[in-house]
Amino acid sequence: MIFRMSLLWLRAGKVRLITWIIWPRSGPKLAVDLSMFSIPLITLPVRQNAILHAQDSAAMLSCGVAMCTCNAGAFLQPQLDSIAAQTRLPAHVVVSDDGSNDGTWERLCAWAAEMEFKGVMRVTLFRNEERLGVMRNFEQAITALDTDIIFLGDQDDVWTRGKVEAIAGVLESNASVLLAHSDALLIDEQGEDIGKSLFQALQLSPVEQTLVACGRFFDIYCRRNLVTGTTAAFRRELLDLALPFPDDWIHDEWLAACAAARGEIAMLRDKLTEYRQHGTNVIGIPTTAVSRLTRYARRVAQTPRDDYLRYKWRRLATLNNRLTSSSPAISSDKLALLGEAQSHFARRMNFQRSLFPRVVSVVREFRQRGYHRFADGIAGMVRDVINI
Repeated sequence: MIFRMSLLWLRAGKVRLITWIIWPRSGPKLAVDLSMFSIPLITLPVRQNAILHAQDSAAMLSCGVAMCTCNAGAFLQPQLDSIAAQTRLPAHVVVSDDGSNDGTWERLCAWAAEMEFKGVMRVTLFRNEERLGVMRNFEQAITALDTDIIFLGDQDDVWTRGKVEAIAGVLESNASVLLAHSDALLIDEQGEDIGKSLFQALQLSPVEQTLVACGRFFDIYCRRNLVTGTTAAFRRELLDLALPFPDDWIHDEWLAACAAARGEIAMLRDKLTEYRQHGTNVIGIPTTAVSRLTRYARRVAQTPRDDYLRYKWRRLATLNNRLTSSSPAISSDKLALLGEAQSHFARRMNFQRSLFPRVVSVVREFRQRGYHRFADGIAGMVRDVINI
């Protein structure tokens, strides 16, 4: 069954019509690929002279926002308002809603109509009949954008007014930078400052700080991710390598790894996002030693050691396969580093069960610095010794 809902209103002496078309899961394609089982979509036109500054210079690239929602609640409106208040407005905003049932969809429709009525920006909305999950939902929103630069937006954060202008400026001024991300101010549910920034919470080691200073981000990403999607934007051409997103990766860390392999990363110290921490964060970030220890303990309890090592190896193998099959070719140094990371986890998967030979293997791996370059450091060593 196909459901159709329309809205009529009078503007400038003309009757305007917006229609929401809801297809069943097996429905045809409309405007974008619906093989991911989405329910399309409402696209609102925008007056040609509405986007401030957008065509002031031939060097300026068009900017768009890919945002996902799922029962955003009261956090949604401040995020939408902060996007509409940018000093450099995005040309296109795509919001993919993953089956919200708390009024989020209705608020999105009202906001989209307001943006069109005021001539602020073009807005496209998707509503998924069956939930896709975070990664596939973002993939849908990203692929629907047609802009040169793509910003990632969460449903519950707040952007500073100059965020788009600052990050787009970095990408425009350096063609080799494929992805740029910034620091963020961590706030609580009420929007109050937690007292720590995102980069402080990440706790970069001295070695990682040196790698950042040298621009060697791929070395870090072979161990862990530093890029939080809501703080990031990237060039459209990155999608030639990054799409489709693989199942074992989160969208932001995958984009970061692909960008670092193919080009350069810009890591801005400016706090351009208020990154909200609350009880329903899909990912979030631990801000204290206790919360970090709790997260690690939960991971150990939920995922047996052998399963975890296979998972890590599989992720690296997926990245390796994508990079080795890409064109133009990826740097041989980066591919070699990725191979070393895979070998680290392969060796650990083959450690013997008996205590003494296992300890010998752990010590050997420690001396090769595998734990610190590619894994959890001392915590990973301890886990291998006690075999949990």
